[in-house]
Amino acid sequence: MSCCDHELPVSRRGWLTRVVQAGGAALLAPSLADLFVQSARGQQAGARTAKKHLVLVWLAGGPSQFETFDPKPGTPAGGPTGALPTDVPGWSFSEHLPLLRDRAGQLAVLRTLRSTEGSHARATDLLHFGYTPTPALALPTIGSIVAHQIGDPDHPLPPFVQVDGMVGSSGYLGVDVSPFVVRDPNKPIENLTYRRGVDATRLDRRERLRAVLEAGFAAGGGGHEAKKHDTLRARARRLMDTELVTAFELAEEPDAVRDGYGRGSFGQGMLLARRLVERGVAAVEVTLRGWDTHLDNFITSPKLCRELDQALSALIDELRARSLHEDTLIVCLGEFGRSPTINANAGRDHWPSNQCVLFSGGGVRGGQVLGATDETGEHVVGAPATVADLFATIAASVGVDGSKDLTGSGTRPMNLIDPAGKPIRELFKA
Repeated sequence: MSCCDHELPVSRRGWLTRVVQAGGAALLAPSLADLFVQSARGQQAGARTAKKHLVLVWLAGGPSQFETFDPKPGTPAGGPTGALPTDVPGWSFSEHLPLLRDRAGQLAVLRTLRSTEGSHARATDLLHFGYTPTPALALPTIGSIVAHQIGDPDHPLPPFVQVDGMVGSSGYLGVDVSPFVVRDPNKPIENLTYRRGVDATRLDRRERLRAVLEAGFAAGGGGHEAKKHDTLRARARRLMDTELVTAFELAEEPDAVRDGYGRGSFGQGMLLARRLVERGVAAVEVTLRGWDTHLDNFITSPKLCRELDQALSALIDELRARSLHEDTLIVCLGEFGRSPTINANAGRDHWPSNQCVLFSGGGVRGGQVLGATDETGEHVVGAPATVADLFATIAASVGVDGSKDLTGSGTRPMNLIDPAGKPIRELFKA
């Protein structure tokens, strides 16, 4: 070899060959690259869609049952909040939920859910994972479980979308079903368009080059991380290339429809949930924050109820109009209820002993209330429902086999859904 060989020009092909050889993956890298591009493009024309859907409406902070679905008017516990009767004898809603009251025939309310956690963080985890949170195992949230079990991995849209989400882990189920997070549905999603001067063909070439460069890292023991990286990039690319990405463009909707949900982030998030469900997304979670009413509960809760009342009613109406209601389970709750005692700041404190859960669609028989509390709202009459029961109920509605153990090698065996839970059969149509 001449001392001047380094001055000779090296072609891109020759340079890549040297890179691959240096990484020890000359044969592996091209196949990885080809697989990535194929996965990113996907088989969109024939993509299947989920047949069942979950919409989780998360009321972050812990909503007061007295100001929502278990009012106690005229009692010390009930405070100044009045009640609106429904068409179901003995069943009333808070005066702050008139639109939902009018739709009681499409709703069912469970008034006796009991939690074992009284702190926000642990209660949020419990009501998303279905198990007591533990650092020993990365647990998947219910949206990821549903996406994993009934979502279509070949569908161009993410199988699980969170709007202003609280819990973002897919845990041991892997990044394939991790939530696609939309921070503000009123704003465009960033980085879903090609950069100036880059088209699909050029990006394909770049991805093949990237796969070649990463092959050495994968062959040297980083295969697991490289695979996760490839999965996330393929998901992003597939979303970039599909026409279904317009699901996130709420400006396509008439102003009257957008106004009907409410123009705030929550209302538009609920509209986005409808658009995603009708395009085959398996699980959507939409968060309405602000329910931690230790202070000024009787000012804050009515404002939040108005947002919830408008947006949730609009979602139910539109799902029914599109024949999607029966195949879409809506579950609305927070991390716990609020105390029967009104504190010195005109607020209510944490109360995990009982809270309300609203259900609609998904085979649920509307026009019913399950369980009751005494006149003080402090004690459950009869047996309470557990968080495990709630998760078993969700699984039964959308078609998830909760008995499956998918934790994989190297982790302790665990069912997707806590086997201690039993579906609340009374919720469903005979």
